[in-house]
Amino acid sequence: MNGMLFILQGVVTLMLAPLMVGLVRFFKARFQNRRGAVPWLPYVSLWSLFAKDMTITRYSSWVFRFVPFVLASIALVLAFVVPTFAYGVVPPFLSNLFLVGGLFAFGSAWLVLGGMDTASAFGNMGASREMTLAALVEPALYVSLATIAFAAGSWSLDGMLAHEAGLSWHGGALPLSFALGALLLVALTENARYPVDNPATHLELTMVHEAMVLEYSGPYLALLEYAAAVKLTVTMLFLFALALPFGLMHVGASPLAVVFWYIVRFVFASFIVAFIESVIVKMRFYRMQEYLSLALFVALAGLVLVLMQQFSF
Repeated sequence: MNGMLFILQGVVTLMLAPLMVGLVRFFKARFQNRRGAVPWLPYVSLWSLFAKDMTITRYSSWVFRFVPFVLASIALVLAFVVPTFAYGVVPPFLSNLFLVGGLFAFGSAWLVLGGMDTASAFGNMGASREMTLAALVEPALYVSLATIAFAAGSWSLDGMLAHEAGLSWHGGALPLSFALGALLLVALTENARYPVDNPATHLELTMVHEAMVLEYSGPYLALLEYAAAVKLTVTMLFLFALALPFGLMHVGASPLAVVFWYIVRFVFASFIVAFIESVIVKMRFYRMQEYLSLALFVALAGLVLVLMQQFSF
């Protein structure tokens, strides 16, 4: 049973990842009084990219060609090991927070190498900015996850989700709110969303992620776009599964309740991302240290509260 849920969780995430990107764009259009495109347009875009030819400079090495497959492979692994609608189905050693955090960092490092390989000004600029953000975001990511890990008594994401599913609203709500707030700030950074990056622009003064993938085209670009969609889906669904741990799949759970609450979290996560990107502006890059320092201090506040509760200070 657990094996079937493990496979089902990964397959559903991989299938619905482009839909979350489409829903975010759909909700943003509504907030901006525009009709916008249909939510399933990303599926059509990916299909058209796979059907196109690629333009690759002769000065690019094997690194440039290898990066899309690395990112797609990491996205495939994340879809299975990060719990999104079920708990108790992922082996603890696979969903260990340090392993998952390492996968995020590994993917970012390869994306930086791909941006630098063409020796373009945009690629190197985006790579430099990405490394700066990576150095700032890692402490906030691990401290916020450690806050939940100490409260749950488990260093696996699956164990954290199982703990939150059995937690009453009054039990540990304050430390959890700090950790979830910090994780939201980190998730926006990891997925190149507002206020850190603008995923819909190619303006050289603001690009981070787009600058690194600017030289890619055709199937390679489709793999990178799909990997980014899976990463967004995985991070946001896990975050909102912690925040709204209702109807999570486990042995004995009602299938109808699981489907209902999964759809609610999926749509609500897309809505929140679109809402944030519609009510705030992009920050200057030189203020990123303030933004991510805020995430770190919020996570530290949650960690202190958890330790105080556990040691009864």
